[in-house]
Amino acid sequence: MKHTIAMGLAALSLVVISGCSSMQDKSTMAKSVEVDDAAYIARVERVAMDRGVMVRWVNPPKKRVDTQL
Repeated sequence: MKHTIAMGLAALSLVVISGCSSMQDKSTMAKSVEVDDAAYIARVERVAMDRGVMVRWVNPPKKRVDTQL
């Protein structure tokens, strides 16, 4: 019984340690920010103007852009 508990704890410890060591450092990962998708907005507004429609963006479309470190 004691041997089984000891082996179980050893196995659990190895799983936890290997899980923590495989995580990447978040400071080395590229950061991303959301910006307005200006090209898409311009395209939609140009088509709308050609058709005589006024576009009012309530939630303008966004795209993710990676920042340079």
